[in-house]
Formats: sequence, C-alpha cells, structure tokens
Amino acid sequence: MNKTWLEVVMPASLVLIFCTIMVFGLSVSGLLEPEPAPVKVTLASKPDEPATGPASPHQLPAGADAEAVAAGDALFKANCAQCHAINEVVVGPALAGLSRRRPISWITAWVKNSSKMVAHGDEYAVKIFNQYQKQQMPSFQLSDQEIKAIVAYIESRSYQVSASGATGVAAL
Repeated sequence: MNKTWLEVVMPASLVLIFCTIMVFGLSVSGLLEPEPAPVKVTLASKPDEPATGPASPHQLPAGADAEAVAAGDALFKANCAQCHAINEVVVGPALAGLSRRRPISWITAWVKNSSKMVAHGDEYAVKIFNQYQKQQMPSFQLSDQEIKAIVAYIESRSYQVSASGATGVAAL
C-alpha cells in the first residue's frame, strides 16, 4: 500500500468507526427510538361529508407553500442530510416536529451559529450540545428565507409521516 492511499482511507475509516460507535451507543441508550407522532383522523359521519383527515400522505399541511417545500427539500439535501434525518437520529437529532419544539427565530439563530448560542448559555442549545457528545453543529451561511424553506420541508415530511400512520420511516 502506498502512503497516499493510507492518507485517504485511514481518516475515512476512523470517521466510520466513530459513527458506528455513536449509533450503537445511542441505540443502546434508547435515543434512537423515534416518538410516534399522534394522528387524529375523523371519518365523515355522512357519505356526502368529507373526512377531516388528509386524503393522501402526499398532501402538504394546510398553509404549506409547495415552492418553499421544494426549495427546502433541495437545501436540506445539500446542507442537512449528512447529519440529520426527519425521523431518525443520524449524527444530530431527528428533525420531525422541529417547529413545535423551538420557534423559528431560535432555529434560525441555531443554524447560523450554534456555537455562539452554546457559548451564551442558551439552555436548549447547551442541552442539545451535551446530548450529542459535544459535537458542534457547523454554522451555515443561509438566509432566513432559506432556513424557513428547510423548516417547511421538514414539517411537510413530518406531516406526511404522521398522516400515513408510519413511525420511523418517512412516507414518500
């Protein structure tokens, strides 16, 4: 084996080993278990009345902007998917229900500079930082609108999962 090959393979192998250990540790501690989202679907009482639940798992929640969701999908895949999934813990937490846990102003500040929030002692930021083995989330140079689009995408995927009744796997 030549030295160049080892310089490439060794760091990648160490990252893979680290991630495997993290996933194993999180699964043993029970942190990989997604919380099932409650689904409330009321059937119509008369044949001519519409049901109050979603007609299909591909529908967006009321008020969701399809363009923002599509833009958020692309931004999520380009910036977030390496460390996050909607309903599963990867390197960082699962993001389903994100906007129910934190306001958009907090999410925006966190995405732009999580280390600043931790340094300033934001209680939730410190909790997340400590919960995920003090791994710092990188700062992203995204606009507020781009972050809102990502959150819209996350919420649309969260809605699709809860509407389909699935737990842990996003409905496509």
